[in-house]
Amino acid sequence: MEGLIQNRIRQRQPQLNIDISDLFSATSSATDSNCSDSGPCDLYSPYRTITGYCNNLKQPNLGTTLSNFNRLLPSAYEDGISEPRITAVSGDPLPNPRTISTTVHPDVTHLSTRYTLLVMQFAQFLDHEITFTPLNQGFQESIPSCRPCDSKQTVHPECNPFQIPPDDYFFPQFNSTTGKQACFPSMRTLAGQTYLGSREQVNQNTPYLDGSVIYGENNCVFQMVKGENGRLNSSDLGDGSKELLPRTATHPKCKSPSGLCFYAGDGRASEQAGLTMIHTIFLRVHNSINDAFQVLNPSWSAHKRFNEARRLVVAIFQHIIYNEFLPRILGEDALENFGLRLLYDGFYDKYDPTCSPDTLTEFGAAAYRIGHSLLRAEIPMLDNNFKPVCPPLLLRDSFFDTDILFTPNIIDHIARGISATPMEDLDRFITEEVTNHLFENTKIPFTGVDLISLNVQRARDHGIPPFNDYREYCNLNRADTFDDLADTTPADAIKQLKQIYQSVDDIDLFPGGLTESRLPGGLVGPTFGCIIGIQFSRLRQCDRFWYETSDHVVGFTKKQLAEIRKITLSKIICDNIDGNNDIHASAFDIPSDSTNPRVACDSLPALDLSPWKEKKNKYTG
Repeated sequence: MEGLIQNRIRQRQPQLNIDISDLFSATSSATDSNCSDSGPCDLYSPYRTITGYCNNLKQPNLGTTLSNFNRLLPSAYEDGISEPRITAVSGDPLPNPRTISTTVHPDVTHLSTRYTLLVMQFAQFLDHEITFTPLNQGFQESIPSCRPCDSKQTVHPECNPFQIPPDDYFFPQFNSTTGKQACFPSMRTLAGQTYLGSREQVNQNTPYLDGSVIYGENNCVFQMVKGENGRLNSSDLGDGSKELLPRTATHPKCKSPSGLCFYAGDGRASEQAGLTMIHTIFLRVHNSINDAFQVLNPSWSAHKRFNEARRLVVAIFQHIIYNEFLPRILGEDALENFGLRLLYDGFYDKYDPTCSPDTLTEFGAAAYRIGHSLLRAEIPMLDNNFKPVCPPLLLRDSFFDTDILFTPNIIDHIARGISATPMEDLDRFITEEVTNHLFENTKIPFTGVDLISLNVQRARDHGIPPFNDYREYCNLNRADTFDDLADTTPADAIKQLKQIYQSVDDIDLFPGGLTESRLPGGLVGPTFGCIIGIQFSRLRQCDRFWYETSDHVVGFTKKQLAEIRKITLSKIICDNIDGNNDIHASAFDIPSDSTNPRVACDSLPALDLSPWKEKKNKYTG
């Protein structure tokens, strides 16, 4: 079967052989003058720039690609300037990140009784929309190997490896080939100093919810994904099924035996099969809207059709985030507290040109990594009749290996499986697929890395203060002892934290936040809920192009807004897969005959594009 798939792929090489290596490089394409924007802002354009330039008319560069991450609290570096935090308040070393992972975050399965795996998958897609932290690179943009324990001295000064503990249950303490101490590889993220002071990090993406995950974060990536006649580039299997993402033979992280991987506005679209699925769905959404506009408004140029389709796709994306996704993550009370409730009708008039949309480093490097808890070891697949497709796809087998996705109907199978199968509950437990086997070369033992260890290491790299500081920032009582955490944290989790940390003031933000009990009606605890709530509040309030805006230049009409407000992710998925057109009424919620039945796609509210029909006048006929 594998050989047949590879032969089929090789026979259908993409006509567009694009080199997308720059998608992973902030130091090349993104900084090229042809890739960025400059000059005066067009006050009368209804369209966003690709780079975020001129979203804020008073500060055109605010929120553009390659801006620095923002902070809620001042940085906490070891030396006060740049070095990652390594010392506990006692003066002893902080716990090893791997020890934190294995002690606080073991692999224990607790399937959710409320939500499907699509919550996890949409969360990752959304994360890639607003955060991409580029790593330092080596000679000619190579990716240095920071796995040797002495790599900081011998490979690259920004290598930041950490040792495998001597009592690790899975990874050997010593490299069997060299006999030397074994380490986990870690490279520090790119520093982006714009003023004197402590180290800050670069966000390669725009922070705005502007569809950069679909269309690219700079003009060079945009030109790679933009097709002809108002469409996005795509590929197909030639069997009449719906289009796939475009393919390339030059993807820098591709592990497919065929040599081909997908690409999209975000270079991580091939990272794992579920993520590729949702990228594919939104590619199809853009192209179907563009094609509909061509029929509805034949006088529109391809340029206008593309921009109107992009504008509508971004609005749909924003609506799904705030109408369906965030209520499940934060709960209704938090939505109210952070001003995240959408309007049922009318326009939003709270745009604030003085606020900063820049992604919070606490959000990107810790609080929004909650999705790692939701992962399952397998990517479930269901056929047209919602029967399991066997064997399921192991997560470890799809990391940048896309050949299986050329199997007919597999995008449909994954879409149905992810939207009808429980996710892991959001708790402190993490599947070993990402704590032992992340990006593993399956032919070589112990080549995987531990995602949770990297989360802890990354937060220290970014100078993120300890968890207790954020408790205090978020109006919780500052804990003087571990027992003081009992107001938000279960006793079993406190016991594990106490086992490895000497002081409550040493606890890293990620394990501290992930161990908290959830907010009423939500999935996250109060500290992460606070950070996530602040982030999404700013993403709405700081965005001049927010889809509900009352600004008549960039906003939609009342009738257009009414159509956007109908849309659900279930309808989006159902309209953009092949096979039987039925789906569960809410793709984020566990199927239930009484509360979330399977329904015909046509029974779900549809987007009526007639409010976008251009009115004729005496000049246009």
